[in-house]
Amino acid sequence: MRILPCRLPAIVVPLLACAGLSLTGSTPAADPLPPGVVATLHGHTEEVNAVAFSPDGKYVLTGSFDNSLKLWDAQTGKEIRTFAGSAGHQKIVLTVAFSPDGRSLASGASDNTAKLWDVPLTRPLREFVHADAVNALALSPDGTKLAGAGKDGAITLWNTADGKQLARLTGHVGPVTGVTFSANGQLLASSGTDKTVRFWSSANGQPIAALGAHAAAVNAVQIAPNNSAAYSTGDDGLLKFWKLPSPAPRALAPHGDAVTALALSQDGGTIVTGGADKTVHLSNFDNGQALRQLSGPAAPVQAVALAPNKATVAAGSADGSLFLWNAADGKLLSQKVAHKGSVTGVAFLPQGNQLLTAGSDGTLKLWTITPAPKPTEDKAVKTIEAHAGGVKSLTLHSNGTQVLTGGADKTVKLWDLSTGKIIRTLGSLPDPVTAVAFSRDYKQVGAAAGKLVKVWNAADGKDVLTLTHPGEVTSVSFSPDNTKIATGCADHLTRVWDLTTGKESEFFSQAGPVTAVAFHNNNTIVLSASADKTTSLFSLSLVKSITASQGPIHGLALTPNGSHLVTAADDKSVKLWNVGNGANERTFIGAEGPAHALALSKNGVLLAAGGADKTVRVYTFADAKQQGMFKTAAAVHALAFSPNNLTLAAACEDKSLESWNVPFNPGQMVSPEFGKPGQGFAHSASARDVVFAADNTTLYSASADKTIKSWKLASEVPIKNFAHVNLVDSVAFNPAGSLLATGSHDGTARIWDVVKGQQIKQIDAHTKPPPPAPVYCVAWSPNGKQLVTASYDRTLKLWDATSGALVKEFKRYTEKTFEKGHRDGVFCAAFSPDGKLIASGSSDRTIKIWNVADGSVLRECVNPGLVEAGAKPTTFKKPPSAHPGWVYSLAFTPDGSRLISAGGAPRHHGYLAVWNVADGKLLSGEEYALGEFFSIALSPDGKLVAVGCGPRGRQYQDVDCYIMKMPDADKRQAAHAGK
Repeated sequence: MRILPCRLPAIVVPLLACAGLSLTGSTPAADPLPPGVVATLHGHTEEVNAVAFSPDGKYVLTGSFDNSLKLWDAQTGKEIRTFAGSAGHQKIVLTVAFSPDGRSLASGASDNTAKLWDVPLTRPLREFVHADAVNALALSPDGTKLAGAGKDGAITLWNTADGKQLARLTGHVGPVTGVTFSANGQLLASSGTDKTVRFWSSANGQPIAALGAHAAAVNAVQIAPNNSAAYSTGDDGLLKFWKLPSPAPRALAPHGDAVTALALSQDGGTIVTGGADKTVHLSNFDNGQALRQLSGPAAPVQAVALAPNKATVAAGSADGSLFLWNAADGKLLSQKVAHKGSVTGVAFLPQGNQLLTAGSDGTLKLWTITPAPKPTEDKAVKTIEAHAGGVKSLTLHSNGTQVLTGGADKTVKLWDLSTGKIIRTLGSLPDPVTAVAFSRDYKQVGAAAGKLVKVWNAADGKDVLTLTHPGEVTSVSFSPDNTKIATGCADHLTRVWDLTTGKESEFFSQAGPVTAVAFHNNNTIVLSASADKTTSLFSLSLVKSITASQGPIHGLALTPNGSHLVTAADDKSVKLWNVGNGANERTFIGAEGPAHALALSKNGVLLAAGGADKTVRVYTFADAKQQGMFKTAAAVHALAFSPNNLTLAAACEDKSLESWNVPFNPGQMVSPEFGKPGQGFAHSASARDVVFAADNTTLYSASADKTIKSWKLASEVPIKNFAHVNLVDSVAFNPAGSLLATGSHDGTARIWDVVKGQQIKQIDAHTKPPPPAPVYCVAWSPNGKQLVTASYDRTLKLWDATSGALVKEFKRYTEKTFEKGHRDGVFCAAFSPDGKLIASGSSDRTIKIWNVADGSVLRECVNPGLVEAGAKPTTFKKPPSAHPGWVYSLAFTPDGSRLISAGGAPRHHGYLAVWNVADGKLLSGEEYALGEFFSIALSPDGKLVAVGCGPRGRQYQDVDCYIMKMPDADKRQAAHAGK
């Protein structure tokens, strides 16, 4: 015969469910469900032995002959999680229970084990509140810190253990779009709509560096596993590679007012700056130390230059004066009026004994430098009428015979200095030309006019490139390797551009308009002077730039070994890139809308991609073959794999977090569990990001509702295993949830420490005389001090839970000495809520209510309907039966006034009865054509009953578990009395 365990006492209040049994033959039309059925739980393939409600009534847990446990949503009947497989029970699940706090569940089975599992929650474990929407989040490698990226431009660091704020990181101007920790946990990188990538110390939140990364919003950033590089993507369609560590900018000693002019010595070792404070500064490039301050001008300095031999410094001022100093000691060598109006440019010829100046009076003048100072009225060696309205800038060719000028007449002119004749005119441009420059190989020339920078071939004047800026461009400088060009703009930014593609490489920010820029000879540093009184030295960090899409790129994922990157873009593309050579090695096809989200499994086997088409596609990474496609209710913003690669989670626009089982072994057939939906959660606004913790079951989600929330997924792997030498027929948590009692087929009851996972007590409850009798039920008293066991030996026994000593025995039937005891095995027992009574049910079809104080039977639950039905006297032996079949499960209502019993009835029916505890009278008893009832559980409010069922008959292919309304015993009794 098949023996089934009893359920838990009412105080534990578990949840249960059952589903389909697979049989051969056709499936007849199902009988109509009886009134009061709230939900049908369909999914098991064999009969359900055990059910339990969660303490909050939101879940039902079921255990089945199909070796599995299933967790269900009690309201909708939707299956949330199956606990099965190689880590689960390998034989029939006989018993289940929820811990009092609802966060753990226990199960016992005929594989001689009890297992402890995590339970998913519908409410967050912890909530981290931000000032605005949270766009992205990241968990530190050690799991102790959580970073949230805010729409308000701030990043908040949290302690995951206690939820306390560790730091608030500010610097982004506009929403932060992405955050990530370095593999060593020391660095935090962020991306923003302000076009920057920023790096922070994760220890104290202090800023380390800021990269002007893209020409549009930066949407994602990743750090290489070896911490040597970073990668970013943006709305400009570019994938960029950055070297780490990124050096912080260096600043020279400031001027007293705006820095208006900048020049470098030919060897790059000395920096000359001029300012509106009417001074000229000489600084050392290597250490930024001030070498000398030169004074003399009575008006702001507009242009500066250093002789090739570094012996003489020249400066032109706004009042038209030209000054020469001895660089060694700062002695003024000469001062003269050079132009009628501002001196806008100065340049030494290669020989160093002549100097060229440009002025707002439209002329170029060539001056001879003599050892002794000359009177201010000295004449220029040569004067060229260059530009009507004024010469705005000049630069000399290294041959000393050609000069490039830009003027207020909106033209750029190339001159033969020896003849004073024009070689070529470039333009006309839309605005006056504010800056001109030769490339270092002198094959190209560049000019700034208004918001444009134009580049031409020097040989033929052919237009090569146009670079558009959001503000007025003030300066231009080519890199020594002729691959880049730097521009200074009134919008406070110095930009570096790729000359081949015309794409912006990176930019640097200052507090005021940029007035002058210069590439250093080493190709890696750009000098930038600003109206904020400073001159800064910025190190270039860009290693490589790839046009990965013609539209915005929103998703970026890095392989675990750091060898490849994957991008997801608005053009529906998902592409794989080689980090070493930048090659596009693979494309993952299928997206029917913009792709926004990416995730790589930690073992590098699977890639998941999702986006606007409300679909998550899962590919094998090695061959880009699609293995699964999961539909979502709304656009997918983010994806994450659990560390054990078994679960995939998605954050969606409709506020939801969804999850799927994704077990996958390369080279093997896809598991039937692959793609099976797991638990879902919800924010109160759009879900923006999701990450898993190292335990594989805790996940964090970010939302537009201004919160990050922590959730717990049900794990498919038990957190504790408790081995037994025989079948585990019953499990029960103590009221505190700290201990777990188990009853076994070997006649023993064991008590386990839930936290430590260790057995702390073994009670030889029903082992004597040999052979041992199975313990079918264990139940804790409401105060947790005692434990009752029910057994096949027809007895119940009460034990002291601390000492394991026998407190009382509730005796079996014996003729003449104790005729009130059970005559057959006791399957179930339950304490009343006040702990004064114990109810028991048996295969002798009786239900008895015992006095805990003295062990006597206070009352027997007699079903008068069974006698009134005219059954033959031999059918029912004394005492009269409570059920037409075996009694499998009992539960007191929360107020203790009613006792609910469940069991079998003829013709594969189930029987459910309600009893008045005070007098033992039957209030309601009814058969249901739903299959035998093997287990029941009551919801915490006592309004619902969950029943675990067997098949309705051999001809039925399916068997279900049901959630029913509590029978209205009072109405049934009144109706019966009125007949």
